[in-house]
Amino acid sequence: MDKPSEVLFRSTLHDMANILAGIRGIVDLCPPGQPLAPRDRDRLGAVVEEGITALERSRHLALGTLPEAALEPGGAWRESLREDLEPLGVLFRCRFDLAGPPAPEWDQWPGRLLRGYARAVTRLVLPYAKAPVVALEGGADAQGWDLRWSPAPVFPEILAPGPEDRPMDICAHWALRVGEALGISLAWEAGRLSARIPRPRVVEFRD
Repeated sequence: MDKPSEVLFRSTLHDMANILAGIRGIVDLCPPGQPLAPRDRDRLGAVVEEGITALERSRHLALGTLPEAALEPGGAWRESLREDLEPLGVLFRCRFDLAGPPAPEWDQWPGRLLRGYARAVTRLVLPYAKAPVVALEGGADAQGWDLRWSPAPVFPEILAPGPEDRPMDICAHWALRVGEALGISLAWEAGRLSARIPRPRVVEFRD
């Protein structure tokens, strides 16, 4: 097994072990013989959803493929992102404020690929944010799109350049891989993390 494949394999095993431990923890804390309480049912569903997402990302990474990036109507794109973030809201006990400018800026946004990137970066920001409300603001101009997370008290270390064989979970692998594919640049300032997605790279990817 080559080194990149070994690193990806180890990351996948690590994530799956955490997912199974999370499921077992929820079940063990429930009273024997009693149905799951609504809160525990939501937590269990969120953990399982995160596990499915990790497996889907691992498959793409192993095969060298990526999801669709074709442009979608901005309103639908934002609502789909809101649904994608729901499991994270349950796990981190927070809600998301998806702010953005009025049309036409929200009219056309890259599809599943950018949503998956936004979800992955959000997952990496949340342990540092520790806030009841996390804002994810969108913007666009003729040159590209912007996503901004706040609060983001620090720049997530795992998103900084570093050795390819360093320990990373699948979420970090995914954020770095998609960021490279779309030419995304990240910046941090005054408690806010910003991502810039250039339009030419998206068009190039679609072709």
